Amino acid sequence: MLICPVCGSPLEKSNNALRCGNGHSFDVAASGYCNLLTGTKPGEFTGDSREMIAARRLFLDSGAYEPLREAVCSRLSELAPGRPPCAVDAGCGEGYYTRGMARTLTGLIPGYEVFGADISKAATRYAAKRDSLARYITASVYRLPFSDGCAGIITSLFAPAPPDELARVLSDVGAVLQAVPGEEHLIELKESVYEDPYRNDESKHALEGFACTDRRKLVFRRHLDSAEQIRALFSMTPYVHRTPKEGIGRLNALTELDVTFSFLLLTYEKQK
Repeated sequence: MLICPVCGSPLEKSNNALRCGNGHSFDVAASGYCNLLTGTKPGEFTGDSREMIAARRLFLDSGAYEPLREAVCSRLSELAPGRPPCAVDAGCGEGYYTRGMARTLTGLIPGYEVFGADISKAATRYAAKRDSLARYITASVYRLPFSDGCAGIITSLFAPAPPDELARVLSDVGAVLQAVPGEEHLIELKESVYEDPYRNDESKHALEGFACTDRRKLVFRRHLDSAEQIRALFSMTPYVHRTPKEGIGRLNALTELDVTFSFLLLTYEKQK
């Protein structure tokens, strides 16, 4: 299933390492994750930092996104039968959705394999510590270390979705499940922080080379009752990198907020 990121040969577990026939070796940490990311210098920043992971963990552990995780897992239970018993969560972050995937799919189909892949070493390390069912690797979604056509399902949940790489890893009878923000997602938070808030364009989503075979929308509301929770949510969004000081000041003044969460769940299959 896993292939060497250097030469593309199959990887096999040997003691506490993954090794290929050409002598390339990658240590498996005590927590279970393995770093298969190549092409970066030691210490170079890749992916989310420990601080970003901690903020996301704080928010997700509150249960605020549990309806979305349940919807993802419900859809996966529909998609899994009749497809190869392997799922890859491409861009898995700290593993919140991957853990749910693993519980659902291994409970549904004995022997089902679930992998989480993310470019952040901090994220995959943390994910592996909390999950004994899925396997976690540090890798880019643009260069996934999986053999051609091995996955029955690939999930891309708020992560980049390079169509060529997803098509390579996905079985010809497989499916991609993508989660993206819906039109009203976080609109109250945007209105509180920005002078000119915008709604998301739901019509722009497509995956080249794939046909969208199912489209579902999920909308729910939550009351955030602390400044800490509001800031943790904000830090999970792309807005954290591009909000001016005035907006950050308005954000920091918030102590509670009712927020709309809106998502599209899109299923794609390879075009015949």
